[in-house]
Amino acid sequence: MKVVPIVAAVVLAGLLAGLLAGAVARPTSAQPEPVLRDIGPLLGLRQHESSYAIAVADVNADGFEDFLIVHHGSRPSELFVTDHDGDVPTGVHVATRLVDTVHERPDRHGCVIGDVNLDELADIFCTKGAQQGLAKKWNELWMQGPEGAWADEAAAYGVEDVWGRGRYPAWIDLNGDAYPDLFVGNDIPRRDEHTTENQTYLNDAGERFREVDLGISLEQGANCVQVLDADGDGHDDLLLCGRYETFLYLRRGDRFVRGNDLLGVPTEQALGAELVDLNADERLDLVLVSPALLQIRLAGSDGRLTAIAHTQPLGRGHGLAVGDVDGDGAPDVYAVDGCLDRVDGDDVLLLNDGTGRGWSRAEVPRPGDGCGDVAEAFDWDRDGADEILVLNGGGTSQPLDIDGPDQLLTLGDWQLPA
Repeated sequence: MKVVPIVAAVVLAGLLAGLLAGAVARPTSAQPEPVLRDIGPLLGLRQHESSYAIAVADVNADGFEDFLIVHHGSRPSELFVTDHDGDVPTGVHVATRLVDTVHERPDRHGCVIGDVNLDELADIFCTKGAQQGLAKKWNELWMQGPEGAWADEAAAYGVEDVWGRGRYPAWIDLNGDAYPDLFVGNDIPRRDEHTTENQTYLNDAGERFREVDLGISLEQGANCVQVLDADGDGHDDLLLCGRYETFLYLRRGDRFVRGNDLLGVPTEQALGAELVDLNADERLDLVLVSPALLQIRLAGSDGRLTAIAHTQPLGRGHGLAVGDVDGDGAPDVYAVDGCLDRVDGDDVLLLNDGTGRGWSRAEVPRPGDGCGDVAEAFDWDRDGADEILVLNGGGTSQPLDIDGPDQLLTLGDWQLPA
């Protein structure tokens, strides 16, 4: 949807490996550096706001991606639906604002969009914080029905998790049926006698959720979550940025087991991590953002992550998005740099030459104010290249009084219709 410093030796080792693997390629004078544009102001996105998380989905099944921007604290979260004229997007509008009218301090954090009861209407689950682990809290499950009407039914569905310090959730398949199950990531520790484990919930035919313990209901934190089939066995696995280390959990029977060693996933602390095929060899590579470093590791012929293909120092690495920004078919990497001593760092966009080893830098527009927080990649205008939605309102473990703009960055040529 933010931390102990990385050990200096790890940083130096990563930098040395990056030098050995080759520096980032820079365009020559005959090849000007690509420049991202921020079309957020054209779309009416907020230019001075707190932030925490992003959720992307086609909420109305019209073929265009929509997005939920989650503001930190008591600010409403806003669901932006894409307007279009045929195949051409014309803008966005706010379809709904999630407003908690029950609790004094909502403190909404990560959210996910999905169809909980398979009625072909999108629903939204959001975690809540617990005032640094000093209070009870109540997660939200906004069920849609009728279309366009949303009601918080977290209590009825059994997912309030009153003691968990809610951070980032994810849909996950736990039993092989069509109903989406739920992983809920919680920060650690609490400051009282209660515990704040991560949770897994089984979806009972869309009527409620039932808490189950499959081996990952542990107090480990959750700075990022990715659900994927990491080992190709047809079952959902889990990549988790814990508070102090990175965990890969593989499904084995009715349990999850630790799989870092099997695939060579490093255990160092991260605030963003994604397993993705960067070089079209049908093996999963790793992009990892820690507070001090962006790191790209490639998988070898045995599927294990062995080669560090690139490293990039960061001042306060905070978020990660991976997507095809230039439309050439190869995943590119966007790292969000946050505030160091209240000064926002420069975000980094690396364009992939298709090998996962050759990376060129694109120019990223500075937000002007705020602290870089989180990012998501998706093809908003359907031109074959991904845009990057970037929030700059601080998020977790950064100053809460430094708000910034919500940016939608593109290398494309989209403009507001005349």
